[in-house]
Amino acid sequence: MNTNGNGIPPKEAGETRVVYLGGDQLHNYVGQRQSIQSVLGKTGWRLLYTQDARYVAPEVVSDTDLLIITRWGGAVEGWCPTPFQEGPMESDGYMSDELEEAIVDNVVNRGMGFMALHCTCWSPELTKFNEMMGIEGIIHGPVQNVSMYNFNPDHPISEGIEDFVMPIDENFGVILTNPNAVPLYETLGAQDHRHDIAGWALESGNGRVVGLVAGHTHTGWRHESYQKMYWRGAHWALKRDIPEFDQ
Repeated sequence: MNTNGNGIPPKEAGETRVVYLGGDQLHNYVGQRQSIQSVLGKTGWRLLYTQDARYVAPEVVSDTDLLIITRWGGAVEGWCPTPFQEGPMESDGYMSDELEEAIVDNVVNRGMGFMALHCTCWSPELTKFNEMMGIEGIIHGPVQNVSMYNFNPDHPISEGIEDFVMPIDENFGVILTNPNAVPLYETLGAQDHRHDIAGWALESGNGRVVGLVAGHTHTGWRHESYQKMYWRGAHWALKRDIPEFDQ
């Protein structure tokens, strides 16, 4: 198979390309990838995964229909590119100025879909990125049971979702800074008793942004109701009709 310098196969005619960047020393990339594959693998879209931001170059972003990220905005050790390595792992440079510019440009101007999962909302130094997402992130409290409630019945991502408790998770939250951002649901931490908006959707320029902040442990990736929102969110971000979710 021919690939470009980043190992990405050439995009085929009619292909819907989804790129996933996730995982770090605090979050389970393998579990994330398995869950995304189990949910979106039924679509027929081409799903490409990496845990190293250096491979998500501007030319890759410009060829992507839906970009999904599960990464916080600090320095993160990247995947080891060699069979063996001595000493500390090197950082993959997430998020570089170049990547931030590419994401914002492709969402706002080209109309690429974007999904910000879990800790992606916590990128306080990335001004343009946060503006594109329409939020200001709120750092999580302790790992705890988190009640998910007040699901927006008027948005296709969250309609019909019933309140539930997400076990052993982090309760990141967001402040909606864009007046057009639509809240999808709220959370309440069992230990810190903090109320937050924790899901949102936004028409950001020509593109669409979806944020869903659960997912510190496997519980947020395997819960049926949350997987339904992954399914719906991906279709909505791509401006596609949303088929019924069949787990």
